[in-house]
Amino acid sequence: MNKKIISLMLVLTLVLTVLVGCGDGKGKDVENTPENVTGSGAVESGDEKVKIAIVHKNLGDLGFVDESHIGLNEAKDKLGIEFDYAEIVDISEVEMQLRMFADSEEYDLIIALGADYVDPIIAAAADYPEQKFTLADGVVEGYENIHSIRALDPEQTFLSGVIAGLVTKDERMPLANKENIIGFVGGMDTPVSRSGAAGFMAGAKYVNPEVEFIYNIVGSYTDPGTAKEIAMTAYGRGADVISHNAGGSGLGVFNAAEESNKYVIGSSKASIDPERSLVTSLKRIDLLIYQEIENVQNGTWKPGVTLKGIKDDVCGYDRTGINTEIPQDIIDIAEEVKQQYFDGKFELPQDPDEINEWTKNNNYEKNK
Repeated sequence: MNKKIISLMLVLTLVLTVLVGCGDGKGKDVENTPENVTGSGAVESGDEKVKIAIVHKNLGDLGFVDESHIGLNEAKDKLGIEFDYAEIVDISEVEMQLRMFADSEEYDLIIALGADYVDPIIAAAADYPEQKFTLADGVVEGYENIHSIRALDPEQTFLSGVIAGLVTKDERMPLANKENIIGFVGGMDTPVSRSGAAGFMAGAKYVNPEVEFIYNIVGSYTDPGTAKEIAMTAYGRGADVISHNAGGSGLGVFNAAEESNKYVIGSSKASIDPERSLVTSLKRIDLLIYQEIENVQNGTWKPGVTLKGIKDDVCGYDRTGINTEIPQDIIDIAEEVKQQYFDGKFELPQDPDEINEWTKNNNYEKNK
């Protein structure tokens, strides 16, 4: 079973306790014992299983963290691996937890999940050169024991932006208005969050050059209350579609959409409103995590940076569980735009500040 690792500090002494989850909610203490790994090669067969440790924020975010566990559990079921995890609220504790996992010499791979975990993983990896580390959703270069995996963030939101840009001006859509305004709510003012916003804006502008945007930052990935206030204000100012990449804060955007009876676009299949969601913007962290574990098991894991996007089926849009009807011609245009991107007719901007200049040179009608 999965084990949940909780770090405790007792009178300046760090004690690592491993709780084995059971069906009745109870647990028992077990001794940490090193397992045999074979450096950068494949893990030896026999009784040994690949063991993974992952550090992330709290489960139950209906997004990024929960999706990582979809990948972990798929690897458990299909590849026979075992994994432990630590939920960390305070980023100052991330490095300590990474070191605790490394100290045990028990894990074939230790994963840090989050773009804001760059400094902790660099610090820990420097002191454990034989331990393999992976940073998911961030980029670290130049370390022989760190591999970075990350989705191309503008590609996550670009096609959803295309659909939003078409929906907002389509009289057939019952929750759309005549204002030609859409919104985007970011979690933190980071390059990852801003590039996601840029992708959404570029998609909308590509098919609807006159569309206006309301773009705001929550300042946290765990503040749905503030996100709801931001979204309610945007809906009140005329937006009829709002998207987000705000993590757990995004739940507030969905609450605002329900209260305002307007369209919404989420960033995880775990959080949809069947009657108001248009699509889900996909960034398949589950697939990235699964493939990373598979590489460890196969002996093909290497340090460096891997970026994946629409062409790799890591990014795109999905309508699973959504009842909102979208005219087929809108979906057809989104697919045509995707093909134009595959054909290299344009590149995507990386920041909202680039949108106005980008729009001057990129337009769906011109590229048809």
